[in-house]
Amino acid sequence: MKQIDKNMLQQILKDRFGFSAFRDGQFEAIQTLLEKNRLICIQPTGHGKSLLYQLPSVLLPGITLVISPLLALMRDQLLHLTQRFNITAASINTDQTDEENLWARESARDGKIKILFVAPEQLDNLDRFNFLMSLPITLVVIDEAHCISTWGHDFRPSYRQIVKLVQQLEHKNSDIKILGLTATANHQTEDDIKLQLSIDKSIAVHRATMDRPNIQLSCVQLNTLEEKLKVVVDLISQLEGDGLIYCATRENTELVAEFCRLKNINAIAYHAGFDQNKKRELQHNFIRGKYKVIAATNALGMGIDKSDLRFIIHFDVPGSITAYYQEIGRCGRDGKFANAVLLFDEQDKKIQRHFIESAQPTADDFDLILKTIRDTDEPTTLNAIKRLTGLHPTRVQVVVAELAEQNFLEKNLISGKQIYRLTENKTPPNLTRYKNQYAVKINELDTMLRYGLQSTDCRMKMLRETLGDDFAKACGHCDICSGNLFFKIDLSDIKPISHWLIKKVRRLNPCFNMPFQKVFRY
Repeated sequence: MKQIDKNMLQQILKDRFGFSAFRDGQFEAIQTLLEKNRLICIQPTGHGKSLLYQLPSVLLPGITLVISPLLALMRDQLLHLTQRFNITAASINTDQTDEENLWARESARDGKIKILFVAPEQLDNLDRFNFLMSLPITLVVIDEAHCISTWGHDFRPSYRQIVKLVQQLEHKNSDIKILGLTATANHQTEDDIKLQLSIDKSIAVHRATMDRPNIQLSCVQLNTLEEKLKVVVDLISQLEGDGLIYCATRENTELVAEFCRLKNINAIAYHAGFDQNKKRELQHNFIRGKYKVIAATNALGMGIDKSDLRFIIHFDVPGSITAYYQEIGRCGRDGKFANAVLLFDEQDKKIQRHFIESAQPTADDFDLILKTIRDTDEPTTLNAIKRLTGLHPTRVQVVVAELAEQNFLEKNLISGKQIYRLTENKTPPNLTRYKNQYAVKINELDTMLRYGLQSTDCRMKMLRETLGDDFAKACGHCDICSGNLFFKIDLSDIKPISHWLIKKVRRLNPCFNMPFQKVFRY
């Protein structure tokens, strides 16, 4: 598609999407994608990256395939596309029932949808991969494209299958278009994404400023769980509108929500432990303003698109600057003023280090899975490998995907089931990627801790520089630039909170008789 007419795109923007004008960089990105076929777009959260594939999907024949790890975002996007923009769309993922996934497949096969969302893990499945290859796909969108890079903060082996998919789709259609989207790629990650997606064709890169001038950043240094709970309630009483409280663990989402309700704040918890229907209900009700506050892990937080979200509170220190930037980007997406407050306790690093180390596959994990497949007499499906090894299911999925990519395992479909078999490869598995990832994650956690501990540099400037924004300047309104917090804190009487917490623990465990601090430290 050559010589894109801007007037035509503006008319579609107005008639189909209801917007009077493009945001900065949107037209240029769409024009580049349609004319040059390949584009990596690095833009801040809330910048309107979804339009970069939604509008082209109206113009292009066939199906736009969106590969995204954010299940909550899929649900939200489907709602917008079908109800607001009148674009037929569907998704295939593990958060749906078999019937829902079957309906999506049949609708795509019969040409009844324009946009199909899939989780990257679906590409590891031969049946799903072959099904996607059978579709008339004209645009492939890689959301959260930093996941394709070992230098990105959230590398996923399943994303490597995207390169294979793109290569095979290109054999079918040499004009297929590729769009990579991310808000969190520094220059090293950007170069790696380019290397992965350029294949034998050049790929353009559009990088926007990472500034979010309407978000006021603040950080409060606290030392105990009681202090955090007190400040959360005080903050909510001083903030207008609805807000999201990020927590590192499921337990903390429940704890924060319960304490807020105790203080007559309409709050609810959200995490991956709820069944799919409950998660949909909670997300639906929160977006429509039924709750003042939702305390959530990033199972919701990274996918929520509530444009009038007025504040973000981090109850726990996140694992990286990149994750923090993405998460605060959920607020103020309507362009109006919003607040992001970090409740900083340096001891939170313990839980984040635990997450990093528990997610790190080891040489023993690789050896165990290879031995299990070698020794078992039963068909080695993914579920069988999980059961026989006893390893965490996510770790098994990561290691199996890596072993398949490194040609230690081959995948076969037998009677509709995917079976893994050993190849003749006798060399040791290469764990370099995971050593890189471990170093990246530890460095990012250290940077996040410096963000909370330092008291001299503009907070937004520090975020932007970490994300590769070479022209970052002081924001002028964060707590460091302004010299003070915008809210009042009173920690003079937190004993009642301590008593409430102790009673809560004793209800769960009548034999409880430990010092309070030992229970609530990670």
